[in-house]
Amino acid sequence: MLARDSVRTLFACSALVLFCIPSIANATLVISATHADDPLSPGSSLDDVRMAVDLSVIGGTATMTFTNVSVPPEFSAVFETIVVDLKDDDTDQAVLWNPNVRNDLSDGLYSVGPYNVLPGYGSYITDGASMIELNAFSPALSNGITPSGNKLVVQFATSLGDGSDIFDYLAFFDGGADTEAYSLGFHAISTDTIVNDGSLSGVPEPSSLALLVFGVPILIRRTLLSR
Repeated sequence: MLARDSVRTLFACSALVLFCIPSIANATLVISATHADDPLSPGSSLDDVRMAVDLSVIGGTATMTFTNVSVPPEFSAVFETIVVDLKDDDTDQAVLWNPNVRNDLSDGLYSVGPYNVLPGYGSYITDGASMIELNAFSPALSNGITPSGNKLVVQFATSLGDGSDIFDYLAFFDGGADTEAYSLGFHAISTDTIVNDGSLSGVPEPSSLALLVFGVPILIRRTLLSR
């Protein structure tokens, strides 16, 4: 777990980069895979599996967007399950509620349900009572978010003010036992990083939060190249 000052420093560095690029409207959090259920394939890396998370708030509605930004040689990572925290258990205050999946992707159909256990992190993410799971319809390899450029968009009612971004969401959980690193997570399946449709998981651990600095330029480069 990063110290509070270290997390704030990373947030500030990332925001500085983004403010210099007018084409990027919101700050972006990039989470890498940090756990594998099986041994990695030779030459592969968990860090190649990456999920970007954006959040914007307008008129009391928070729009959270999830994108598969995995990098080569990872071409097969599919995000099967995404976990989102809705309430700070330390203060008993809600930050998001009434989730609504806004788009049915051609290869990303998702349902919303109560949080159960994120594979690989059952003992790490402990406040399941206030969390939800966004679950890809089976089979996940066909319906989860792939690296093809599509996005999963989910809207919530929120207590965050208009203009808030993903870092404001993370800051809501600052301090206590229910902190930033417990607020988001994903379960992915990959045939590139792990043999035989391997299971991967990721949460904003220190190595993932460091990508706030290094991951943003990657997203900016992808955006410019797609024009």
